[in-house]
Amino acid sequence: MFGYTSSQKPAALQFSFLEAPPRLDASPLRELVRRDAKNVPGVYRMLGARGNVLYVGKSRQLRTRLLSYFRLPWPEHRHARMLRETAHIEWESSPNEFAALLRETRLIRAHLPEYNRRGARPLDRWWVIVIPRGAIPRLRVQRASMVASSRGGAASTVIGPFAHRTPLVSAVRVLNDALGLRDCADRVPMILRDSGDFFADDAAYARTPACHRYETKRCLGPCVAACTHAEYHVQLTRAQSFLRGTSDAPQEALERDMAVASAQLSYERAGWLRDRLAALETLNAQLARVREALQRPSFAYRLPGVAGDDRLYLIRDGRVIGESAVRDVDGIDHLLTLEARPVSTATALTVDALEELTLLEHWFRTRAEESSRTAPTVRELL
Repeated sequence: MFGYTSSQKPAALQFSFLEAPPRLDASPLRELVRRDAKNVPGVYRMLGARGNVLYVGKSRQLRTRLLSYFRLPWPEHRHARMLRETAHIEWESSPNEFAALLRETRLIRAHLPEYNRRGARPLDRWWVIVIPRGAIPRLRVQRASMVASSRGGAASTVIGPFAHRTPLVSAVRVLNDALGLRDCADRVPMILRDSGDFFADDAAYARTPACHRYETKRCLGPCVAACTHAEYHVQLTRAQSFLRGTSDAPQEALERDMAVASAQLSYERAGWLRDRLAALETLNAQLARVREALQRPSFAYRLPGVAGDDRLYLIRDGRVIGESAVRDVDGIDHLLTLEARPVSTATALTVDALEELTLLEHWFRTRAEESSRTAPTVRELL
């Protein structure tokens, strides 16, 4: 581990391209990198004057990557502006590129650096359904990177990832309508029938719903004291059961309504219900693929390392749950112990697991040759 602390405390990043402040002298940092950094795989951290992590990056050639920052045009390039704020640079080597990528992902999740949040991340192309904690939560469709960049996201249930937003939004709308769940903005106050509101039962003070969903019987109306906390959570639990693949109740209800509409010769309504049923079936097929990815049997992955430091990784539930140098006897024993544990039946992700799942998916999809380095068990790769 190497580092450098500048004796000159940089100011906060405040400038315009027309009146940019004088550039901080970065030559001491550049000389440190030239002297001590080596062209090996690794990760690096740019730190501010208060020790805050501004940026986390990785490279197969650390020295070359770090020196490239000092050649960027200032103030046009955002990383050149970041360098103006940097008082300290830390870096560490990794045994291989995969280890560096995994370390980078975990450091970004731990620190949520400002400049990483500004940049494009692999999670930007994925969408998820989020069920936040709270008294009356709503199902949200959000970009996966937004959930990962939120401190509060760790307390939420995350379903996904999904590749396309539009069909996901349509399916969630159908699910909300089928179960009467709210889809209004968070700023709308919730007034439950059992909340103790002084005017809840007074007709003179009856609240008017903010949308027509309650009037058309597609929402339980938690904003107008039309349901209790328990009644709402019964329906929320049914939604969660559907998303986890343990219940088909919403689909069955639509099928019954469609049969009734057909029997009454209401073909327009039957067609409308058929389209809604198709949206749920599409979502269910996507959910099945997500559950399959989460419940794949564990496998081992061996990679050659710098200077013969070969590494073994144990992957389960879309995450790297253990790693060890091949020559580390105690480390290999620990991997064997982890491997012997029962495989979980996970059907949903945490925010932390989401990033590693997408990392692994992208790594093996774009490097087909890497599958030859995997095996069902650790012993097969020793």
